Amino acid sequence: MRTRWAGLVLALVAAPAAAQEAAPSRPELFSGVLAHGLTLWRSVPDGYLLESAEEGGTVDVELGWRSRRFDRLRWLARPHAVAKAQINTDGRTSFFSGGLEWRQSLARSLYLQGGVGIAYQTGYRFTPDPFAPGLTRQQRLDRFEVYANRTSFGSSVLFNPNLSLGLRLDRRWAVEIAYEHYSHARLFSRQNPGIENAGVRVVYALGR
Repeated sequence: MRTRWAGLVLALVAAPAAAQEAAPSRPELFSGVLAHGLTLWRSVPDGYLLESAEEGGTVDVELGWRSRRFDRLRWLARPHAVAKAQINTDGRTSFFSGGLEWRQSLARSLYLQGGVGIAYQTGYRFTPDPFAPGLTRQQRLDRFEVYANRTSFGSSVLFNPNLSLGLRLDRRWAVEIAYEHYSHARLFSRQNPGIENAGVRVVYALGR
């Protein structure tokens, strides 16, 4: 999965400038709704709980901002900056991230966008162990409730590779199918389940 992400982002960065004309020349605001804790790339045997799926079945609301394209950064293939908040509506883990994205035109109104960022997650680095010795029955039950319903990310700081497919409706409005991944590649601890979220968002271009 990491190889796929590296290939997609490198392909967008290496795309010729003419192919990146869909990149925003004006700042954009966007908002969307994403399914939280998907298991798109992994299968789960019956009777097992997949790490990162503990928070599945919940919904995130995403709010974000993109800068205009940085045309002077030709050595970096003219990216645009992005900042976003992904808030879980069920009180599970939320994410706040910033990074760079690259947009490549596929057709007159269709574009592919990929990027990478750094995120802070509001949930657990490590969930409490319900099987630790010396706990009372109630303590075990309380800890198991957290263990079964919250993801243990192994780090508060995560990487955020992302991908979206956009359709521009007019000069102001666009819609995007978005995919967000959060993990730390085992750089900060051995615990690294990662999490995947996907959904739809609406984009509005600012300025004249």
